[in-house]
Amino acid sequence: MSKKSSPAPRRGGQGSKIERVADEYDLPGLGDELVSRWLGEDGYERESLRDLADRVNSRLIHAAVDDSFTLLDGEAENIRRLLIDDADVTAGMRTETRENLKYKGVNIDRLESNLISYQSVYNYLKRDRDVSRESQEATYDPTSSLEPIQKLANRLRAIVRNNIEKWTRKNVITDGSYDVDVSVWITCQHCGDRWSPATFLDESGCRCAHDTESSGPSTDTSVDVCPDTKTRTETEKK
Repeated sequence: MSKKSSPAPRRGGQGSKIERVADEYDLPGLGDELVSRWLGEDGYERESLRDLADRVNSRLIHAAVDDSFTLLDGEAENIRRLLIDDADVTAGMRTETRENLKYKGVNIDRLESNLISYQSVYNYLKRDRDVSRESQEATYDPTSSLEPIQKLANRLRAIVRNNIEKWTRKNVITDGSYDVDVSVWITCQHCGDRWSPATFLDESGCRCAHDTESSGPSTDTSVDVCPDTKTRTETEKK
Protein backbone atom coordinates (compact mmCIF):
# COMPACT_ATOMS: atom_id res chain seq x y z
CA MET A 1 0.00 0.00 0.00
CA SER A 2 1.34 3.42 -0.84
CA LYS A 3 0.08 6.96 -0.73
CA LYS A 4 1.63 10.13 -2.06
CA SER A 5 1.36 13.25 0.06
CA SER A 6 0.75 15.39 -2.99
CA PRO A 7 -0.25 14.87 -6.62
CA ALA A 8 2.40 13.51 -8.96
CA PRO A 9 3.89 16.09 -11.33
CA ARG A 10 1.77 16.70 -14.36
CA ARG A 11 3.01 15.43 -17.70
CA GLY A 12 1.47 18.20 -19.77
CA GLY A 13 -2.05 18.76 -21.09
CA GLN A 14 -5.04 20.13 -19.23
CA GLY A 15 -5.15 17.57 -16.43
CA SER A 16 -7.48 14.67 -15.73
CA LYS A 17 -11.26 14.79 -15.80
CA ILE A 18 -11.37 14.45 -11.99
CA GLU A 19 -9.26 17.60 -11.59
CA ARG A 20 -11.29 19.48 -14.17
CA VAL A 21 -14.70 18.78 -12.64
CA ALA A 22 -13.37 19.48 -9.13
CA ASP A 23 -12.30 22.94 -10.30
CA GLU A 24 -15.45 23.56 -12.35
CA TYR A 25 -17.84 22.66 -9.52
CA ASP A 26 -15.73 24.12 -6.70
CA LEU A 27 -15.05 20.84 -4.90
CA PRO A 28 -11.74 21.49 -3.08
CA GLY A 29 -10.04 18.45 -1.62
CA LEU A 30 -11.93 16.01 -3.83
CA GLY A 31 -8.76 14.36 -5.10
CA ASP A 32 -7.29 13.88 -1.62
CA GLU A 33 -10.57 12.40 -0.39
CA LEU A 34 -10.68 9.93 -3.29
CA VAL A 35 -7.17 8.77 -2.40
CA SER A 36 -8.08 8.34 1.28
CA ARG A 37 -11.30 6.46 0.52
CA TRP A 38 -9.55 4.23 -2.04
CA LEU A 39 -6.80 3.32 0.45
CA GLY A 40 -9.10 3.20 3.50
CA GLU A 41 -7.11 5.85 5.38
CA ASP A 42 -7.84 9.02 7.38
CA GLY A 43 -10.86 7.41 9.05
CA TYR A 44 -12.51 6.16 5.84
CA GLU A 45 -13.48 2.61 4.94
CA ARG A 46 -12.08 1.29 1.68
CA GLU A 47 -14.33 1.94 -1.30
CA SER A 48 -14.38 0.41 -4.76
CA LEU A 49 -13.77 2.39 -7.93
CA ARG A 50 -17.46 2.22 -8.79
CA ASP A 51 -18.46 3.46 -5.33
CA LEU A 52 -16.03 6.36 -5.67
CA ALA A 53 -17.42 7.24 -9.10
CA ASP A 54 -20.99 7.17 -7.70
CA ARG A 55 -19.91 9.41 -4.82
CA VAL A 56 -18.31 11.96 -7.14
CA ASN A 57 -21.32 11.99 -9.47
CA SER A 58 -23.72 12.57 -6.58
CA ARG A 59 -21.61 15.55 -5.50
CA LEU A 60 -21.60 16.93 -9.03
CA ILE A 61 -25.39 16.68 -9.09
CA HIS A 62 -25.64 18.48 -5.74
CA ALA A 63 -23.34 21.24 -7.02
CA ALA A 64 -25.17 21.53 -10.35
CA VAL A 65 -28.62 22.01 -8.80
CA ASP A 66 -27.52 24.04 -5.78
CA ASP A 67 -28.47 27.39 -7.34
CA SER A 68 -31.75 26.07 -8.77
CA PHE A 69 -33.50 24.11 -6.02
CA THR A 70 -32.89 22.17 -2.82
CA LEU A 71 -32.45 18.40 -2.98
CA LEU A 72 -34.07 16.09 -0.47
CA ASP A 73 -32.03 13.37 1.25
CA GLY A 74 -31.22 10.64 -1.28
CA GLU A 75 -32.53 12.66 -4.22
CA ALA A 76 -29.08 13.24 -5.74
CA GLU A 77 -28.40 9.50 -5.69
CA ASN A 78 -31.73 8.83 -7.39
CA ILE A 79 -31.03 11.43 -10.09
CA ARG A 80 -27.62 9.83 -10.65
CA ARG A 81 -29.26 6.41 -11.04
CA LEU A 82 -31.76 7.80 -13.55
CA LEU A 83 -29.15 9.62 -15.64
CA ILE A 84 -26.45 6.96 -15.66
CA ASP A 85 -26.54 3.36 -16.83
CA ASP A 86 -29.03 1.35 -14.78
CA ALA A 87 -30.83 -1.77 -15.93
CA ASP A 88 -34.10 -0.69 -14.30
CA VAL A 89 -34.19 2.77 -15.93
CA THR A 90 -36.11 3.14 -19.19
CA ALA A 91 -35.44 5.75 -21.86
CA GLY A 92 -38.71 7.44 -20.92
CA MET A 93 -37.71 7.72 -17.26
CA ARG A 94 -34.35 9.19 -18.23
CA THR A 95 -35.96 11.69 -20.60
CA GLU A 96 -38.46 12.75 -17.92
CA THR A 97 -35.62 13.30 -15.44
CA ARG A 98 -33.67 15.40 -17.92
CA GLU A 99 -36.68 17.55 -18.80
CA ASN A 100 -37.53 18.07 -15.13
CA LEU A 101 -33.99 19.24 -14.35
CA LYS A 102 -34.03 21.54 -17.39
CA TYR A 103 -37.33 23.03 -16.25
CA LYS A 104 -35.81 23.79 -12.84
CA GLY A 105 -32.90 25.64 -14.44
CA VAL A 106 -30.19 22.98 -14.42
CA ASN A 107 -27.77 22.91 -17.36
CA ILE A 108 -28.36 19.21 -17.95
CA ASP A 109 -26.08 18.92 -20.99
CA ARG A 110 -23.16 20.31 -19.03
CA LEU A 111 -23.94 18.08 -16.06
CA GLU A 112 -24.16 14.89 -18.13
CA SER A 113 -20.91 15.66 -19.94
CA ASN A 114 -19.13 15.99 -16.58
CA LEU A 115 -20.42 12.79 -14.96
CA ILE A 116 -17.55 10.34 -14.57
CA SER A 117 -17.03 6.59 -14.76
CA TYR A 118 -14.98 4.28 -12.56
CA GLN A 119 -12.31 4.29 -15.28
CA SER A 120 -11.83 8.04 -14.82
CA VAL A 121 -11.33 7.42 -11.10
CA TYR A 122 -8.84 4.65 -11.86
CA ASN A 123 -6.90 6.86 -14.28
CA TYR A 124 -6.70 9.64 -11.69
CA LEU A 125 -5.57 7.42 -8.82
CA LYS A 126 -3.07 5.44 -10.86
CA ARG A 127 -1.62 8.02 -13.26
CA ASP A 128 -2.07 11.35 -11.48
CA ARG A 129 -1.68 10.36 -7.84
CA ASP A 130 0.41 7.19 -8.23
CA VAL A 131 -1.39 5.29 -5.45
CA SER A 132 -1.91 1.55 -5.18
CA ARG A 133 -3.31 -0.96 -2.74
CA GLU A 134 -3.68 -4.68 -2.28
CA SER A 135 -7.10 -5.51 -3.63
CA GLN A 136 -9.20 -8.46 -4.69
CA GLU A 137 -10.89 -6.29 -7.30
CA ALA A 138 -10.02 -6.66 -10.94
CA THR A 139 -7.66 -3.80 -11.72
CA TYR A 140 -7.91 -3.70 -15.47
CA ASP A 141 -5.87 -0.79 -16.80
CA PRO A 142 -7.67 0.45 -19.93
CA THR A 143 -4.69 2.61 -20.91
CA SER A 144 -2.75 -0.57 -21.71
CA SER A 145 -4.86 -0.79 -24.89
CA LEU A 146 -3.37 2.45 -26.24
CA GLU A 147 0.06 1.00 -27.00
CA PRO A 148 -1.06 -1.47 -29.71
CA ILE A 149 -3.12 1.31 -31.33
CA GLN A 150 0.01 3.46 -31.59
CA LYS A 151 2.02 0.52 -32.92
CA LEU A 152 -0.54 -0.08 -35.66
CA ALA A 153 -0.49 3.63 -36.55
CA ASN A 154 3.31 3.52 -36.80
CA ARG A 155 3.14 0.41 -38.99
CA LEU A 156 0.61 2.06 -41.31
CA ARG A 157 2.90 5.08 -41.56
CA ALA A 158 5.81 2.84 -42.55
CA ILE A 159 3.69 1.04 -45.18
CA VAL A 160 2.59 4.31 -46.78
CA ARG A 161 6.16 5.64 -46.82
CA ASN A 162 7.40 2.44 -48.46
CA ASN A 163 4.73 2.79 -51.13
CA ILE A 164 5.73 6.40 -51.77
CA GLU A 165 9.32 5.31 -52.27
CA LYS A 166 8.16 2.56 -54.68
CA TRP A 167 5.97 5.01 -56.62
CA THR A 168 8.93 7.37 -56.90
CA ARG A 169 11.24 4.66 -58.23
CA LYS A 170 8.61 3.59 -60.77
CA ASN A 171 8.08 7.22 -61.86
CA VAL A 172 4.42 7.03 -60.82
CA ILE A 173 4.77 10.25 -58.84
CA THR A 174 7.15 13.18 -59.05
CA ASP A 175 10.39 12.81 -57.12
CA GLY A 176 10.34 14.92 -53.99
CA SER A 177 10.56 14.95 -50.23
CA TYR A 178 7.51 13.51 -48.48
CA ASP A 179 6.52 12.53 -44.97
CA VAL A 180 3.44 10.75 -43.70
CA ASP A 181 1.50 11.48 -40.52
CA VAL A 182 -1.06 8.94 -39.31
CA SER A 183 -3.74 10.06 -36.84
CA VAL A 184 -6.52 8.01 -35.26
CA TRP A 185 -9.76 9.78 -34.32
CA ILE A 186 -12.89 8.49 -32.63
CA THR A 187 -16.07 10.30 -33.72
CA CYS A 188 -19.46 10.24 -31.99
CA GLN A 189 -22.07 9.71 -34.71
CA HIS A 190 -24.71 11.58 -32.70
CA CYS A 191 -23.01 14.87 -31.81
CA GLY A 192 -19.97 14.80 -34.11
CA ASP A 193 -17.39 15.35 -31.35
CA ARG A 194 -13.96 13.83 -32.03
CA TRP A 195 -11.21 12.62 -29.72
CA SER A 196 -7.87 10.88 -29.86
CA PRO A 197 -8.09 7.40 -28.28
CA ALA A 198 -6.28 8.61 -25.13
CA THR A 199 -8.63 11.57 -24.62
CA PHE A 200 -11.68 9.42 -25.43
CA LEU A 201 -10.63 6.97 -22.73
CA ASP A 202 -9.91 9.66 -20.14
CA GLU A 203 -13.30 11.27 -20.80
CA SER A 204 -15.00 7.85 -20.50
CA GLY A 205 -16.56 8.17 -23.95
CA CYS A 206 -19.18 10.63 -25.09
CA ARG A 207 -22.13 11.51 -22.89
CA CYS A 208 -24.01 13.54 -25.45
CA ALA A 209 -27.79 13.61 -25.11
CA HIS A 210 -29.78 11.86 -27.82
CA ASP A 211 -33.08 10.00 -28.14
CA THR A 212 -32.20 6.32 -28.23
CA GLU A 213 -33.22 3.30 -26.24
CA SER A 214 -29.65 2.78 -25.07
CA SER A 215 -28.54 3.78 -21.59
CA GLY A 216 -25.33 5.32 -20.32
CA PRO A 217 -22.52 6.70 -22.48
CA SER A 218 -23.05 6.44 -26.22
CA THR A 219 -21.29 3.52 -27.91
CA ASP A 220 -22.32 4.57 -31.41
CA THR A 221 -18.96 5.82 -32.59
CA SER A 222 -16.76 5.55 -35.64
CA VAL A 223 -12.98 5.32 -35.85
CA ASP A 224 -11.10 7.26 -38.52
CA VAL A 225 -7.51 6.41 -39.42
CA CYS A 226 -6.12 9.28 -41.47
CA PRO A 227 -2.78 8.94 -43.25
CA ASP A 228 -1.82 12.53 -44.05
CA THR A 229 0.96 12.91 -46.61
CA LYS A 230 2.84 16.18 -46.34
CA THR A 231 5.37 17.66 -48.75
CA ARG A 232 8.58 18.91 -47.15
CA THR A 233 10.49 21.87 -48.56
CA GLU A 234 13.90 20.43 -47.79
CA THR A 235 15.16 17.44 -49.77
CA GLU A 236 15.18 14.25 -47.74
CA LYS A 237 17.90 11.78 -48.62
CA LYS A 238 16.49 8.32 -48.90
